[in-house]
Amino acid sequence: MQLNSLRLKLIAAFLLLALIPLTATGIYGHFFTSNALSGQALERSINQVRLQAESIDSALSQVKGDAMYLSALRSLNMLRQQNRAADIELWTHEVGQDFLVLASVRPMYYAVRLIGTDGNERIGVRADDDRVRTITDLQDRSGVPYFEETMKLSVDGVYVSPFQTQDTSGAPYIHYAIRLPDGVLVIDLHAGWMLRSLPDDPGADTWAMVDQAGRFLVYQSDVEPQSLSSDIPNLLTGERGTLETTDSVYIYDTVTPADNTFWVIFRHTPTSILYESVDHFYHIALFLEAIAVTVAIALAIIMSRVFVEPIKRLQEMTFTFGREGRAPELPDNPPHDEIGELTRSFIHMAVELQNKRMIEHKLIERLIRAQEEERKLLAYDLHDGLIQQMVGARFYLTSCREICPHTAIDAKTGLVRGCDALSEAIVEGRRIIEGLRPATLDDLGFTAAIQEIAQQTARAAGWELTLDLSPLPAEPEKTVAVTLFRIAQEALNNARKHAKARHVRVTLHNGDGITLEIADDGLGFNPKALVGEGRGLGITTMHERASLLNGRCDLHSQPGSGTRVHIFVPCDPHHTPEPVEKESV
Repeated sequence: MQLNSLRLKLIAAFLLLALIPLTATGIYGHFFTSNALSGQALERSINQVRLQAESIDSALSQVKGDAMYLSALRSLNMLRQQNRAADIELWTHEVGQDFLVLASVRPMYYAVRLIGTDGNERIGVRADDDRVRTITDLQDRSGVPYFEETMKLSVDGVYVSPFQTQDTSGAPYIHYAIRLPDGVLVIDLHAGWMLRSLPDDPGADTWAMVDQAGRFLVYQSDVEPQSLSSDIPNLLTGERGTLETTDSVYIYDTVTPADNTFWVIFRHTPTSILYESVDHFYHIALFLEAIAVTVAIALAIIMSRVFVEPIKRLQEMTFTFGREGRAPELPDNPPHDEIGELTRSFIHMAVELQNKRMIEHKLIERLIRAQEEERKLLAYDLHDGLIQQMVGARFYLTSCREICPHTAIDAKTGLVRGCDALSEAIVEGRRIIEGLRPATLDDLGFTAAIQEIAQQTARAAGWELTLDLSPLPAEPEKTVAVTLFRIAQEALNNARKHAKARHVRVTLHNGDGITLEIADDGLGFNPKALVGEGRGLGITTMHERASLLNGRCDLHSQPGSGTRVHIFVPCDPHHTPEPVEKESV
């Protein structure tokens, strides 16, 4: 397919018309959908972190409610009012029972303890396996951090310790302590219950919680806190938000377990995982766009073929008509559009032109026949009239010369010269008659006529002649034979007058038509310069004679390289196949 072909232009135009809006839509979809999907993915992650923070807040609120409930127990107030040992023991037992009741219905509580202002445990219950029991080995807690920190608070102040792992099971827990007028109420809370909403299998995500000092309170077992420590300070804002690095995204939220204390729970997700839906969208979009481009190209090729095929068919019909001269037939089911109308108009024009060519050919045949008849009549008139009179005059002069006395030398010399002049005139007249109407063409045929005129001209010009005359399978029709003979006669006469050649070659072959070639090794010339100077009437005549029969006469010559005249005329003047030209001599 040529780069400047109509089909390629149609394909390019169709693709531009199809791909420009497709590309514009793709670009718009890229920005819109990318932002939308990215925002949705980020919003989902934010909501998940927020739910975890709310779950922790809810757990802490429940613990606070239980702590406030315990601090307001009637039994605990009665215990504060007793002075006698028996009464103190009684109400201590009642408070312990209330602690047991609450711990029994709160499986997330590891222990509930009441510590006096001196740091000694006064009452306590602990959950062991599936049952809750009273703590009998009460201890001194005056030196532990959570007691010291709680005692610094005002009444009803709350202190929440960092995560601890000191129980026998090794599970993390925290101390939730509330300041009482006469000591500290401590609830030991299982951290697993508070963090129960964290996913069991986070996949590529990392869930962790840090305090306001940047210490990790809890994290996954396969995570190294050191790998995240450089980003942690940026999360300790006391607010919720997001932090994006080059290859990951932090989603964080703040939990306030107690006054002047906050934790940060965050989710660390690789960018490729968080925006996986965006990448998935890109893959699907690229796949669909590739399909759309493929379909557009296929449709462009199909549509270009639909548009171009009638034009190509019309082009082939035009080429065939120009080469063969026969009007093409109307194709089956031509399109009912401008191309179809153009095809019908061309075929109608070709039919009219073919008819005109046939009429023109018949007129040319009649013209050539009339010219030859006129030449024949003129030749007969010259032969039977003027030539016979000249022969008679020469006879009388010859007789007069014979009887003229030998002493009349001058008169006899004049008679001899007159006889010689008449002889030359008779020879020239007969040559003119032969040129007007070659008898050999009528008597022996076209090939013999070409051979005879070539030999006669060669003898007159002194050439070395080479003849390569293939016999024709059939004698060409009269018009073709006379036209080729006249062209050959003109070419040989031009070579005789101007070429100064030493060798001439005449070739005659038959194929799709008759090919005649006359080549010499003479001086040569520039055909374009000759025509441009207004000369070369004989060359123009040869071209016109050949074209009258849908033939060709090609002349090849250069100064110093000789001249070659190549003539091709179809056997059937109505049919003009492409001639096969031989190499130059």
